[in-house]
Amino acid sequence: MDSGMRKLSVLAKLSRHRKISAPEIQQQLMDEGEEVSLRTVQRDLVELASKFPVCSDESKPIGWHLKKDAELTLPDYDLTTAITFTMADKYLSNLLPPVMRERLDPYIRTANQFLVTENRKPQSQWPQKIIVHTKGQPLHTSDISAETIEAIYASLFSAMCLRITYKSLTKNEENDFIFHPYGIVVRSERSYLVGKYDGYDDIRSLLLSRVIKAEQTKREADIDSDFSLSNYVENGNMGVIRSGHKLAIKLWITPILAEILTETPLSKDQVISPKEDDFVLTASVDDTDELRHWIFSMCNHATVLSPETLRKEIKDILVTSISYYED
Repeated sequence: MDSGMRKLSVLAKLSRHRKISAPEIQQQLMDEGEEVSLRTVQRDLVELASKFPVCSDESKPIGWHLKKDAELTLPDYDLTTAITFTMADKYLSNLLPPVMRERLDPYIRTANQFLVTENRKPQSQWPQKIIVHTKGQPLHTSDISAETIEAIYASLFSAMCLRITYKSLTKNEENDFIFHPYGIVVRSERSYLVGKYDGYDDIRSLLLSRVIKAEQTKREADIDSDFSLSNYVENGNMGVIRSGHKLAIKLWITPILAEILTETPLSKDQVISPKEDDFVLTASVDDTDELRHWIFSMCNHATVLSPETLRKEIKDILVTSISYYED
């Protein structure tokens, strides 16, 4: 790292609200792969104090910080900041309102350029060492117009109602309505807008790919103060609940699935017991479509023993499916 870039990295580590010593700054730089002496850091701080609103106290070791009233927009790119912006662009860009993404673009470009200059350091390769891979057959995301997405995010951001034109999957018709947006849930390639229809109290979710058109209105959205999007998801609402109670399931499972479910249980009360050459699992789970999808995906490794209603439902669907393969 050249001296100019190093000084910017030192400046980026200074805060208006917390003091930091030269040895602490040196350690942070070394953690990022920059070999630098304490004396060099001290000289950098003195030089920065002559050009920027940087000050120090008389404690030992000396604490450095930005002046509280400093009107300073820092080109604050050290290795940690650059990696953070790069990772955010990689995994969070689709979760941010378009207006916020546009404001982040200059920072992301600078971060990418910074990592190119720091390419010789192992730490700069971190974004290439982390990949989030979703399970299951990959599906392409639906095409949604930029205007529609912008209107939805803008309404969420400002807590305003949306005027939506929506295509029903079952009725194959378009409906127009006012919607009070509460939040967005992203599930792999599908995104859902959670909220409520105007004039109704129950919370619903709309698949964004079926939104034909969306316009922000000037009417404030009626947001329930006690609503929590995380609780809504954790309570199974995105899994298409079949009933409002838990299912006490009992499954016959193979050894390989037993090992997988020991590592990643179906529930906190899950119990796996050996039986002959295989295993029997009991667990309390939500009665959802997601449960059924999982059972079908594991049909070579899991058999429903109880409850009888679920066993019959799975069996009937499998029998019907087999008939499609008969010559």
